[in-house]
Amino acid sequence: MLGLASVFKGTCVAKQNLMTKLVSNPFLRSGLFIVIAAGLASLLFPEFVQGIFRADQFMPHATCYLRNPKIIFLHVSSDLLIGSAYVCISTTQAYLVYKASRDIPFHWMFLAFGLFIITCGFTHFMEVWTVWQAVYWLAGYVKVLCAAASVATAIALFPLVPKVFALINAVKVSEDRRVKLEAANRELEGFAYSVAHDLRSPLRTIQGMAGALQEDCGPRMEATALQYTDRIRDASHRMDALIRDMLAYSQIIRTEADLGPVDLRAAFEEAQTHLAADVGQSGAEIQVHSAFPGVIGNRILLTQVLANLLSNAVKFVPAGVRPSVKVFTKEAGQTVRICVQDNGIGIAQEHREKIFRIFERLHSNTAYPGTGIGLAIVERAMQRMNGAVGCESTLGKGSCFWIELLKA
Repeated sequence: MLGLASVFKGTCVAKQNLMTKLVSNPFLRSGLFIVIAAGLASLLFPEFVQGIFRADQFMPHATCYLRNPKIIFLHVSSDLLIGSAYVCISTTQAYLVYKASRDIPFHWMFLAFGLFIITCGFTHFMEVWTVWQAVYWLAGYVKVLCAAASVATAIALFPLVPKVFALINAVKVSEDRRVKLEAANRELEGFAYSVAHDLRSPLRTIQGMAGALQEDCGPRMEATALQYTDRIRDASHRMDALIRDMLAYSQIIRTEADLGPVDLRAAFEEAQTHLAADVGQSGAEIQVHSAFPGVIGNRILLTQVLANLLSNAVKFVPAGVRPSVKVFTKEAGQTVRICVQDNGIGIAQEHREKIFRIFERLHSNTAYPGTGIGLAIVERAMQRMNGAVGCESTLGKGSCFWIELLKA
């Protein structure tokens, strides 16, 4: 009994969902209305409906054509092709509106045009029918429907003209704003690059003067003064690192990246060379667990990406833990995924997207020195190479950063 009840309930729910679709869908609703109207007309006015289909009062067009097969074929084939084309056009138009009604302005006008076009098509089908059957009353009422659709469309179209012009002007304004915004962004990027570049000169002066002050006057300086100069040098070094990363990030944005086949192993070895000092200082172990296939990218950008990922893998480990980094690749179809897995501190689920934003840091500079730009550089570089980047991590159990590029 319970089984029958559940089946009955499921059937009722399915019927209810079907009725909801019928009511909410304008195409099905209009078709249902036409069928009901035709059925009511045949029930209420049967003689009128029968009179429409009478064919014994007049002569068919074939008689006017003197039963000439050539002229009959000419008219029938032409009307069939025209009618079929009209039906295809209106059907395609209706499907387009059905799929994108929310994105198409004045979509109801497209439906009105579709109704006008399909009624025009039926007038041509009636021309074919009347070649052999003199159903001129029916053909006339089809033309009445076509005339009604034509007049209604024409009346509805006229008030839309100023709205269409207003929409065109709005699109032009939006395009102008987009062009100006892109120009402003380019100017801002150039300004940021220039400022970052110009800041390095006075910063180097500060570093040099602080160092000279300690070397020349160190023995005569008090402990507090020495501490202050140490802070000046540390702060200037952090600022210099920040400016370097800002320049690297700006350079990726400003420079066109030429893409082509890249030797992945060569890029990886070059990245390791850049990090030799950090790896040696931390005692990190970097293991390669698979071969390196060729990829489509930019050698300079790819080397920078790998260097940043390896640097993070070596840096973000718990105190007293020797960094262990595993590098491996996975091939799937036409893409290659390069994975850098570490035994570090891991990243919480809610922070996995945040870490790719520029200047975003999850830890203090005292705990883990850095600028907060490294992963932003990785993401932007991968975008320039038409690739992807992601992270899989468990807090306290390490992370696995991956990049994905097309196979060469």
